Amino acid sequence: MSLRCAAVIVIFSSLFANANTASPDDDGWIPLFNGKNLDGWYSFLLTTGKNSDPKGIFKVENGMIHVLDVNDLLGRRESFGYLATNGEYSDVRIHIEYKWGNKRFPAGSDGKRNSGLMYLFHARDNVWPEALECQIQESDVGDLWLTNGLSVTTWVVDLASSMYSDDNSAPAFQRLVGGPLIHNARVLKAGDFENRAGWNTVEVVIEGDRSTHIVNGRIVNRAWDIKQPDPQNPTQMIPLKTGRILLEAEGAEIWFRNLKIRPLKLAEKSASPVPSSKQNLEGLR
Repeated sequence: MSLRCAAVIVIFSSLFANANTASPDDDGWIPLFNGKNLDGWYSFLLTTGKNSDPKGIFKVENGMIHVLDVNDLLGRRESFGYLATNGEYSDVRIHIEYKWGNKRFPAGSDGKRNSGLMYLFHARDNVWPEALECQIQESDVGDLWLTNGLSVTTWVVDLASSMYSDDNSAPAFQRLVGGPLIHNARVLKAGDFENRAGWNTVEVVIEGDRSTHIVNGRIVNRAWDIKQPDPQNPTQMIPLKTGRILLEAEGAEIWFRNLKIRPLKLAEKSASPVPSSKQNLEGLR
């Protein structure tokens, strides 16, 4: 057996372990959620901590994950938290589907309904933890949030803007976002492709130290050179390539279904260390 083949088997075996030994389908997708219970996941809430969910913030109903179908919360912060995978993942395509419910917290508020898909979470549990977030918020789905000093490089519309651009014709459009001195940073998505009245598909492609956000089949954000502060020397930044996957509870009722991952196919892998506007678009769609 060649070393290359052995490496493929090790990676594939690791994905099986992280996905609770679920079998892949014909296209290589591995379920993260079995439709029956939350095996393979744990909860963390701001007010009650890990695996303590006395009010049922997270439920399994009709083969889906139902978040914040509750009536007796005292306030918005009581609902803040997430479900997290037990396993860590790298070099995968993450797929989830979501639709909004009607409840907002605190009751009677009319702000944007808000949730999120966080990835590359690798540190201690916290609200909010050190991770990248593919924002799931009305009209903002696909925004990239960086927490606790993480940094990325991306293309922006202009040097004064934090909106992603797929036009890298001018080198000045390349911009570093975040870093050890910035607690939170945001890269706005390009375009609005969300169906706010029905089901939506969100995918995140993680390849090494880069990621791509896809909303209903459209690429809306990209980042590369994903880095974290070095735990041994926080003034230095080191690559971040693996971590857990999180689903947020952030003050709004939401449903999730079809949670799954797939090892990257060759067509999805970049040929260059810096993505270009034309490179790899067809492979990711």
